[in-house]
Amino acid sequence: MENTSTNSPQERLKRLVYKSIYIAAFVFFALKIYQHHHYNYGYSLLPLFNHDFQERSIELLKETHHYTHEDGYDGQFYAQLALKPLARGTEIETALDNYTYRARRILFSWTAWCLGLGQPSWILQAYSFQNAIFWFLTAILLIRWLPPINAQNTFRYIACFFTLGLVNSFSRALLDGPSLFLIVLAAFLIETRRSWLGAATLGLAGLGKETNLIAVVTLLGPGKLRSNLNSQFILKAAIAILPFVLWFAYVLSSSQFGNSENIGTRNFTLPFVGAFETFLTIIKVAGDKGFPPGTFLTLATLGSLLVQGIYLLARPKKNSVWSRIGIVFAILMLVLGPAVWEGLQAVPRVLLPMTIAFNILFSRKLFLIPILVFANTLTFVGISSFEPKLIEERFEMVDESNLAYDPSTNEYSYLEFTNGWSINEGKKSRYWRWSQGDSVAEFFVPRNQSIEVELSFTPKTISPRDIILEVNGEHIWQAEKEQLDGDVYTIPLILIPGNNTLRFYSPTPPEKIGSDPRPLSFALVDYNFRLIRTIPESE
Repeated sequence: MENTSTNSPQERLKRLVYKSIYIAAFVFFALKIYQHHHYNYGYSLLPLFNHDFQERSIELLKETHHYTHEDGYDGQFYAQLALKPLARGTEIETALDNYTYRARRILFSWTAWCLGLGQPSWILQAYSFQNAIFWFLTAILLIRWLPPINAQNTFRYIACFFTLGLVNSFSRALLDGPSLFLIVLAAFLIETRRSWLGAATLGLAGLGKETNLIAVVTLLGPGKLRSNLNSQFILKAAIAILPFVLWFAYVLSSSQFGNSENIGTRNFTLPFVGAFETFLTIIKVAGDKGFPPGTFLTLATLGSLLVQGIYLLARPKKNSVWSRIGIVFAILMLVLGPAVWEGLQAVPRVLLPMTIAFNILFSRKLFLIPILVFANTLTFVGISSFEPKLIEERFEMVDESNLAYDPSTNEYSYLEFTNGWSINEGKKSRYWRWSQGDSVAEFFVPRNQSIEVELSFTPKTISPRDIILEVNGEHIWQAEKEQLDGDVYTIPLILIPGNNTLRFYSPTPPEKIGSDPRPLSFALVDYNFRLIRTIPESE
């Protein structure tokens, strides 16, 4: 007999709202991923290549267009492994901060090589972007356990979708997000009675990160532990562990220098010591600064992880695959060392499976909702930090004009959009860049002669307003409200040797349009910057 309560117009409307929230989450996700694309460097900003490691990096990386940062992070080493997927030779061993530690985590360097079809520039982009692919696939799989049928599921799903660990994994091109996908996929296969495929999936996960192998407990069937420790489980566990063992043996046999640095010794410690040291450090630093508001958010982030782990340990569900995953990662949390807890940057990534398990399994009782919300402080932090790193964008010279060539550096100058601009939008046939109302572009003229330049663009405004251009502080051009009718403007400029500053601004305050969160004033459409000639000294 049909359940009329669940098919009433009110219930159907609720389910439509929940589904709309899921769709909105995917749209928000896609928008944020797009915003991380850089006009000049694509997604290769994400691995955080460090200036200091450029000298020792592999030649293939030096020859491939990428951006280097003042501060680097681990993704830069796995990206180089993607360029050298055999992980063999003195060049790659020298380039990595620790060869055996990095090279044993090879899977997602291989996937990047395959996605990039062996082409170095494509490989770098693929390695940098693949976190988004695995993140999307993980979100699709999670609908199995958290379908859009009620408010609790919807909150828990969004909490999983944008938890801090996934955001950090993407924004630094690390291995934790892709690893989570394989663990979630393994859980799905085991729950649907395809445990042999689940074991093979865990074997792949072990090649991504060795700590993923603790998820082999998912291969235990329901019932008592002793009865499950049989030959079938041992064989499945062997299938999961063997790929890592074989690859690690290959890495050890390939190493000519051994470990250059001892990485990982501070990753583990006695239970609770790492978390307690982090708590004391937060309190000490906050005390020195007078306990700023951000301290309480940091403490809440630390507390949310502890709440998740303690709940999973205290309320095991013996027949649940996710309970077994949550418990082993909660045990891992207890013994993580200060290096992992430091700054609360790595630990949300390492414990991603625990966070997913908690949201799937936590009690549905209404009076416990405040605990559920507190335990997902990670998501509030994740959404707020899901922003691209601000790196200036450069408009490259057509045909790399020799007037932009600097013989002292063997490089070409670029028109750099520095302050007050949004990212370049559109495509090569039609593109534009929005200004917040007061924006700066810079161009460096090499050598010692002034040059003549033509700047052309079509202005586009949110509402009627003036646009003013100053070059090196001098008023050069102004378009008044009635002039902004879609015409192309070509403005002749004289730029002096050295750095030149082009300031575009409007006296009218910026506005917001629709759901776009940006304050916008005007845009330059199909802008072009053409170098004409040098100016003789007689002129």
